[in-house]
Amino acid sequence: MRRSLATLAALATMTGTAILATAPSAYAGGYGCSGSQVGSYDLQGSDGVWSTSYLYYSSANGGTNCAVLVAKKWAGTRHYMSISMKVPGKSGPKENEGQFASYAGPVTQTGTNGHCISMILWENSPDNDHQAGRPVDNVACG
Repeated sequence: MRRSLATLAALATMTGTAILATAPSAYAGGYGCSGSQVGSYDLQGSDGVWSTSYLYYSSANGGTNCAVLVAKKWAGTRHYMSISMKVPGKSGPKENEGQFASYAGPVTQTGTNGHCISMILWENSPDNDHQAGRPVDNVACG
């Protein structure tokens, strides 16, 4: 019996490790979103990728899209970040902005079945000397 439990524990550990190794770096639940990742969009600054936005979709509530903007360049340092999402022609934008060390968001729109999503991504350097912004228009249409 002890040998069976030890073998089962070893298999669970191996399986857990395999799952962690293959899981995407931006899983939905980790950012307060549900559903599956349907897109990712880099925010480029003058010296490379500053952050990445991850967009998720769930069929709940007539279609729900959720997005976050995850810091890359200055991860761990509080700086201004903003993400807004809207359904063009259907709803006003939902936005999350402020001084964040890890990510801005989540922002969520419901009733998105049959509609596209548009987002605006924005980030300032910690010293506020540099800014980067990007529109992401008409994605995840469906």
